[in-house]
Amino acid sequence: MDEKIAQLRLLPSDDAVGLVVRRPEDQWLDRTSAKSDARHIADMMVGFANAEGGIIAIGVHSGRIEGVRRVGASRMNDWRQAAIDFTQPPVRHRFECMPCVNDEGEADEIAVIEVEASERVHTNAKGQVYLRVGDENRRLGAREVQELFYDKGESTFDGAVVRDGKLVELDSDLVDRYVHSVRARGAVDEVLIARGLAVAQGSVIQPTTAGLLVLGKTPQVVLPEALVRLLRYRGSSRETGTRANVVADRRIEGGVVNQINAARRILRRWIPRAIRLGDEGRFVTTTLIPEFVWLEALVNAVTHRSYSLGGDHVRLEVFDDRVEVTSPGRLPGLVRLENIRSTRFARNPRIARALSDLGYGRELGEGVNRMFEEMSRAGLPDPVYEQGPSSVRVILLADPLARRILDRLPTGSERFIEYLSRMSRVTTTEAVDLLGLSRPTVLRHLQQLAEHGLIEHVGTSLKDPRGYWRVRQTGPSA
Repeated sequence: MDEKIAQLRLLPSDDAVGLVVRRPEDQWLDRTSAKSDARHIADMMVGFANAEGGIIAIGVHSGRIEGVRRVGASRMNDWRQAAIDFTQPPVRHRFECMPCVNDEGEADEIAVIEVEASERVHTNAKGQVYLRVGDENRRLGAREVQELFYDKGESTFDGAVVRDGKLVELDSDLVDRYVHSVRARGAVDEVLIARGLAVAQGSVIQPTTAGLLVLGKTPQVVLPEALVRLLRYRGSSRETGTRANVVADRRIEGGVVNQINAARRILRRWIPRAIRLGDEGRFVTTTLIPEFVWLEALVNAVTHRSYSLGGDHVRLEVFDDRVEVTSPGRLPGLVRLENIRSTRFARNPRIARALSDLGYGRELGEGVNRMFEEMSRAGLPDPVYEQGPSSVRVILLADPLARRILDRLPTGSERFIEYLSRMSRVTTTEAVDLLGLSRPTVLRHLQQLAEHGLIEHVGTSLKDPRGYWRVRQTGPSA
């Protein structure tokens, strides 16, 4: 007898049908026709197992409920055996047939497969590797497969059972809110187990690392550096010693939901304000950097940081002209600086799913892409992403003049404008390195910016070894 799918069993019957029929396809849901063969189903299972797990609904295609009763017992058995016959190692999953009414008004069924997120890399029978990315099943190349192998070892950290952990260590109000957000019925522990936030150890229910981090009261007892630190500086630089310019330093602990909410309240006060035309055609007062942008950067940081790395925490630093968010760990999985707007991979899939259930963020990919769009709408430069040996930083520039300078430079000049904003000056040699162009070409661009009154050269001549460029002090010309 098939093991029942917990996520469906926790929902009222009408909601369960809606989950697989009406909800848009996304990172955790895909639909396919009843005509699909077992090899196709296996490829889909591989993609979900290599990502964050999810549900495959068979018998729903192009908005139509086909049902599966007409396909026959042989095809149905092929689907049941797809993981054994066509995936290596076999993908862990559950199979269930759910009653429905097809588009012809007949009593029918939809076959539903729930795939578990795996700690291993899975392939199909041909040795091909797929990964669920957003609403598509993407076949990976050799280099991407190797990166997936590297990152899989860390992806299981949020699913580990908290040693000696107990459900009483979770925030009961937040747990109730979470259960309500997924519209689940039944016992709380069943809901948490279904979402990977708890596991049954014999007769004892224990939280996973993800459960403790998202719903826990004080996860810092187990993970001391699982916190967010907010720093407010006076000016545009970090000074030390007698010139130290830190005017506020807050450490926010508790679960990541508490961290996000507390940080949002503080940052609304810290980040300079601006008056902009809102979506409804009215002028509104908002933070100089759009709230969606810095909040999404923060949510991404606490969602995708490497919690297995000790000794560091998420830092959000506010300067007069920018906000910087630094997260422990390198970019996860297949995400690169060059594809960060279009590619997603969750290092902590259970944390990512839980925060999505609670309405926080849009995840790497869709959310990051909107960050770029919102900055452009506000007349600000694109977010600048930097990756160090063990951390990722996103820099959000708050100076509209920087956007005007950037618009007159070649595509991909964000590093130059970030450096100029941060250091207040740049030499021609530094500009050559930042822009990656020849010295004559860089000089031509710099001189054009000067002609438009955006920057100016300080020095006896362009050949002065002590000379440098800076933002024009008297403001741009009309």
